[in-house]
Amino acid sequence: MADVVSPIDGRVLTHIAPASPAEVDAAVREARAAQPAWARRTGSDRGRILHAVADLIEARIDELAETETRNTGKILSDTRREAIRAANSFRYYAGWAEQVRGETIPVGPEYHTYTVPEPHGVVAGVIPWNVPFFFAVKKIAPALAFGNACVLKPAEETPLTALRLAGLLAEAGVPDGLVRVLPGGRETGVALVSHPDVDLIVFTGHHDTGKAIARSAAANLTPVALELGGKSPQVLFPDADLDQAVDAVVLGVFASCGQMCIAGSRLVLHESIYDDVLDRVAERVRSLRVGDPFDAETDLGPQITAVQRDKTAAFIAESSGVGRLVAQATLPDTERLRNGFYVAPTVFDRLDDNARLLREEVFGPVLAVSSFRDDADALRLANDTEFGLAAGIWTADIARAHRFAGQVRAGTVWINTYRVMSDLVPFGGVGLSGYGRENGTEAARLYLRSKSVWTSLTGGTPQGYGMGGAGAAG
Repeated sequence: MADVVSPIDGRVLTHIAPASPAEVDAAVREARAAQPAWARRTGSDRGRILHAVADLIEARIDELAETETRNTGKILSDTRREAIRAANSFRYYAGWAEQVRGETIPVGPEYHTYTVPEPHGVVAGVIPWNVPFFFAVKKIAPALAFGNACVLKPAEETPLTALRLAGLLAEAGVPDGLVRVLPGGRETGVALVSHPDVDLIVFTGHHDTGKAIARSAAANLTPVALELGGKSPQVLFPDADLDQAVDAVVLGVFASCGQMCIAGSRLVLHESIYDDVLDRVAERVRSLRVGDPFDAETDLGPQITAVQRDKTAAFIAESSGVGRLVAQATLPDTERLRNGFYVAPTVFDRLDDNARLLREEVFGPVLAVSSFRDDADALRLANDTEFGLAAGIWTADIARAHRFAGQVRAGTVWINTYRVMSDLVPFGGVGLSGYGRENGTEAARLYLRSKSVWTSLTGGTPQGYGMGGAGAAG
C-alpha cells in the first residue's frame, strides 16, 4: 500500500494499492475487448455520454475541487477552475465526436479514393501530479470521443480525483472495461507503456521520464506524444504596459507554487526598465501570502510533494551562492502547517549564463531575472535553453511581437498576455519539451489514424503497371 499524503500538513489522507503488472495486463486486455463496440457507436452516441460526464462533473465541482486541494495543496480557487475546465473539456470533445470525417481525393478518373479516420484502439495515458484531475480528463475525453479505449496511470502521489473520475465515467454510461484508472508508481507505468497491446501513448511529465517512455515505445513501434517540461522566458520591452506585464510575470511563475510546465521562470528585461520592473516584481513577491490553500486570502499553497519541496529548496540554496537573492516571501509559521511542504517564492538575478537556475526546470516558485540590450539579444536569451514549451513577449510594437513569435523556439507564444489555455488551441513543445500536439484539430490527428481506400472504376490496374513497370510502386 502507498500513502497518499496531503502537502498542506503532511497528514496521510489514505492508502492506495498500486496496480501490479498483472493488473495492468488485465486492464489493457479488458480495454482492447471493449473498444471495438465503442468505436462502432455513432459519434452522437459517444458525444451524448461525454456530455453526461460533464453534467456529473459540474454537479460535483465543489467536492472535486476540495479533494484536489487536499491532495495537491493548490489553492481552492485554482482547483475549482480546473474542475470547471474539465467539464468544459468533456463538452468540447463531445462535440468533436460527431465531426470526424474522411475526405475524397480526386486522383484521376479511374479511381474513387477516400480516407477513413479510425481510432488507434487502446490509449495509455500517463499524467503527472501537478494538475491531476484536468490532465486525466485531457487524456480520457479525446480518447473516448474518437472511439478509443483508455488506460490511465495517474501519479502515485495524487490519484484521488482520477479515481473519482473513473466512478463518474461509469455512472455516465461509459461501458465496463473501456476506461481503467490504475494508480501506482514506476513499476505500474513501465508495465503500461511497454505493453504490446497498447496502440498509442500520450504522456505529460518530466523529460527524463519522457525519454524512457519513448525508448520503451520504440520496442513495440507504439506511437507516442510527449508533453514535457519547460524553462519559459517572459521578455519585456520598454514600450510594454508594465503594470499588466508585472501581474502576468508574478502569476506566470508563482501560481500553483510554480508547479507548471509553462511557468515563466525566466524574466528577460530590457536594460532601460530593468531596475523599475525588478523593484515592482520584488515588492509583489514579498507581499505574497503562502499558507493554507483553503483560506481565500492565500496566494499559493505548498509544493505537492516533500521531494519537490527539497529539490526547490536545494535550487534556492545553490543559487544564493552564485547570484543575488532579490526578494523572498515569508513562509507560514503555524503549528498546523509546520509539517507541510512549503517553499518561499524567491527571485534571483546576477546569475551566470550557465547557472543551473537558468538552465534547468525547477518546478517551484523561483524566478531568475536577466537583462538584454536589443531585439537580437532578447531573442538570443529567450532561445538559450534546451526546452521549448512556451514564451511570452510584452511590447506595443506589433511588428516586433510577430517577428519574435516567428523566431522564438517554442510551441506556444503569448503576446501581451501569459498562461492562457484552451481546448481549441494546439499545445505541445519542441526540444526537451517533447513532441506531438494535444488539443484542437491536433487532437483528432493524435487520437485517430487515417486509412486510405482505393476503388477501381474500370477494373484491373492502369496501363503501364505490371511487374517492373514504370508506374509500379512497392
